Amino acid sequence: MKSFGNKLFPTLMVLLALTAGSMSLQEAEAGGYSRSASSPQDFSGERNRPVRVRGGITPHHDVALGMIRRFYEHIGSAEVRRVWLFSPDHFGRARAFAALSPADWQTPERILEADREACSSLASLSVAGSDESLFRREHGITVHIPLVARYFPNASVVPVVIGAKTPDLALIILKNAIRDLLRDGDAIILSMDLSHYKPPEAMAAEDRKTLEVLTKLRPHGTGDIDVDARRAAALVLMLFRELGTGEGTVLEHSDSSRVLGRRIESGTSYATILFAEGPHPLQTGKNGGVEELEQK
Repeated sequence: MKSFGNKLFPTLMVLLALTAGSMSLQEAEAGGYSRSASSPQDFSGERNRPVRVRGGITPHHDVALGMIRRFYEHIGSAEVRRVWLFSPDHFGRARAFAALSPADWQTPERILEADREACSSLASLSVAGSDESLFRREHGITVHIPLVARYFPNASVVPVVIGAKTPDLALIILKNAIRDLLRDGDAIILSMDLSHYKPPEAMAAEDRKTLEVLTKLRPHGTGDIDVDARRAAALVLMLFRELGTGEGTVLEHSDSSRVLGRRIESGTSYATILFAEGPHPLQTGKNGGVEELEQK
């Protein structure tokens, strides 16, 4: 059980974050608040090489299930041993800024085990906590669980739901903690849809700005884009920046009108984006790879 002091800490943290203002993520992006991930040190002072992870952004609306599956076909690997899966808190149910699930998942492929060690470590933070009842009804997570189990057959999972009102300082605390837990071969996946409740032309204009922020790894720009996971996006982009991940590659960009084959005046848009350290190993594949996929 957390101490009384720990229970007061989130309130104090909010006040500190408000005092810090909108520059917090910009300062973190510039290298403030933490050591550089390009030269991490252990307690003996010796330098360790940075970890290498793969990652990406993919929708969670079932309308875009075809896009989601093609994303997993690109990023999936038997070499990955752990998947970090981030989602927005769609219905405001979370009792902490970051909600965690230490329970295993029964899927058609196999039992997808939770990484309890990582969940326990994050749950010890005052900005996070286990909230099992939240997850079975959070489609930002449940849409992806069977696909994680199938396309990462040897991986465990760390599902994390990030609240819409999570302040910058809480994101930085989470980023530092997650960074220190990351291992070679981990995968980071952000479950996120783009523009909401707009006609196709308005979504296309909005998404041009959004995709620039996402692919160029600009966490401080996430507050001004139309997505349903701004806070989770800021966290994931900060992680990618510190890990030395290269700019993102857009696999597909679409909207509900194009997916359904009829005009939707109040629709949603979607994108799948891949990130990797250095030259992207998945940019070229059979039959033309990304270029062919973008034309579908």
